[in-house]
Amino acid sequence: MSTIITFFTAANDDAADDHGPGRDAVAFGNFDIFASLEEWESLLLRRDLDDVDGPEQINDDEPLIFSFLPAVTKALAAADRRTLDTVSREWVAARAGDGEELDPELAREILDAVAGLARSRRRLYCRVA
Repeated sequence: MSTIITFFTAANDDAADDHGPGRDAVAFGNFDIFASLEEWESLLLRRDLDDVDGPEQINDDEPLIFSFLPAVTKALAAADRRTLDTVSREWVAARAGDGEELDPELAREILDAVAGLARSRRRLYCRVA
């Protein structure tokens, strides 16, 4: 089964739930988004994986929509090339540790795209369909 993961921005939770992704969106597929969002929080905020809060699910139906924590969005927006390189490598290693093979170039592409969205200064969301 294929999973489409769309990262997007919206003004607030209601807009994200009512309208979903608009023009500011990027889509990828087939990686463990649930583990990845927690790993990104851990890596970007330098928190132990057991201490992360994780994203907030803003709706009760499908497709699922998650809101990024403001601190994670801020960290992504501020991330420079070196930070994104490091987080990308560590994310690939974390996924490998769980038995998931994630292409390093794709991992960096995903992080670059999501960081770009985070720089819009709007709320950052993820839709899983």
